[in-house]
Amino acid sequence: MGSDQFTRAEIEAGRNLFASNWQFVAAAGSPASLPVMKGVEIAFAGRSNVGKSSLINALTDYTQVYTKGCTPPSSTNWKDPDNNVNFHNKTILMTHNATISIASKWLDDANNEKLKPEERAQAKKNYEDLIATAGFPNKPDGKPMQYRAAVKVGVIFNNAKNKKRGKEFVAFLMEDENLQPYVEGALGRWYPVTKSGASSKFWTEDPHRKVVHDQFSAGTVTFEFTKNWKFTILNNENVWAKAMNRVVTDKWPVEKAVDEMIKRIQEVAG
Repeated sequence: MGSDQFTRAEIEAGRNLFASNWQFVAAAGSPASLPVMKGVEIAFAGRSNVGKSSLINALTDYTQVYTKGCTPPSSTNWKDPDNNVNFHNKTILMTHNATISIASKWLDDANNEKLKPEERAQAKKNYEDLIATAGFPNKPDGKPMQYRAAVKVGVIFNNAKNKKRGKEFVAFLMEDENLQPYVEGALGRWYPVTKSGASSKFWTEDPHRKVVHDQFSAGTVTFEFTKNWKFTILNNENVWAKAMNRVVTDKWPVEKAVDEMIKRIQEVAG
């Protein structure tokens, strides 16, 4: 339809509609997540703003955990171990725990002979009965969520005084009979890089570690900095957390926080 098919009053009413303040509510990643049809619906055809709507949707989801009261108010100031601490203190019911360090802590205590028998018994009950480990749910399209993984590497410097001995040590460490007990000694905090290590009963027969095993078996993806080193700058600056803080602490609209984040990403990317 051309503009000549509308009256001046109709055109002005349309302009006023889109000149008003708007609030982003949600985006649908699949037809199943679309809202129930009701009233008048308007569809837009055009090009997306380079994933901006996806960032707005993701930031909305993340910050609503806080704005809807699903996490303690103090969580905006938590440091790295504080989610574990609050889980142990029963302040929260669940938390992301990639290294299953929460479960491993209780397994450590259950086998710690320095603790009293009743303390070891309670730790064993916690590990076996009172806490559970779960993998990621499927994505909105029904496909499994792939876990981000980084492989730790050993480095022998070119100008090292004893490169021969360094290479011998790396070769020694990479042998299954040496690497496997080293990794398993962390009680699940690290996942093996070898097929023989990943298929051991240590990973397949423990209720917590089997979840980790299944998650990794569904496939992994690399972190972005393996594709472009400039992502390390953005990681160090924590641009995502800053955008979240803008929303939950500074009370910025989500779209404004996303605009600031995109601007910084563009500055770094060049």
